[in-house]
Amino acid sequence: MIVLAVVLAIGGRAGILDPVQDTFLRITGPMEEGVSSTFRPVSNFLRNIRDLDRLEMENRRLLGENETLRNENASLRGDSDRLKEIEEALGYVTNDPSAEQLTAGVLSRIQGPLTRELRIDRGTDHGVAEGNPVLSVRGTLLGTVTEALPRSSFVRLLTDSRSSVAAQVLGSPADGIARGDGGGVSFELVEGDLNIGDVVVSSGLGGAYPSDIPIGEVTAILGDSQDPFPTVRLQTTVRISTTRTVLVMISFTSSRFEVED
Repeated sequence: MIVLAVVLAIGGRAGILDPVQDTFLRITGPMEEGVSSTFRPVSNFLRNIRDLDRLEMENRRLLGENETLRNENASLRGDSDRLKEIEEALGYVTNDPSAEQLTAGVLSRIQGPLTRELRIDRGTDHGVAEGNPVLSVRGTLLGTVTEALPRSSFVRLLTDSRSSVAAQVLGSPADGIARGDGGGVSFELVEGDLNIGDVVVSSGLGGAYPSDIPIGEVTAILGDSQDPFPTVRLQTTVRISTTRTVLVMISFTSSRFEVED
């Protein structure tokens, strides 16, 4: 076998075996092409599978990065909105120079069929007391503190069905009672006339709230034109559902504040 191998090697170098090699290649060439053609789809299929796996991994990576960017963007928007509210709160100036407001953040919203309340992150440790009026950062009346704990407080909103505020039309002798109905605020006119677009503010009567705090704008007048006490729908100027910062008037406490069961 060793001698045969040496002879074949010498013959290959000398070119003696070239005719044999050519003949062999001519015979096996079609067979090789056929085998290659047969297995080429299999090879391509396996290659495509590898490409799909790679694309799937890349897609998962991009989805993860996209989710992270969305979360970061949402967080930045939330921080930006909160910063804007705080800036508005710092820029709000009340008509009463002796009034003292405390900025508070909204911890949670409590909502039922007729109930609308907030829980804020300021309490008795910060000077909050039951009966303190609560405003939006732009000075719109939102409600009143009904329970003050050391580090947090509960606020009953004007839209709560238990809320009522002595109110009047700004720049007019027309007055009445603003009441919550669980979804909005209505104004029961007691005396005087009003029109759609009029602004309703607190009157200060009864000592429950300071006077001249904006409540809302008249959007609809319900009832017959002959009705002496029509019910008026008000549109508040603040979206309570998205409010994250409020002002607590810690310098004012209702003189007739009562917590209802």
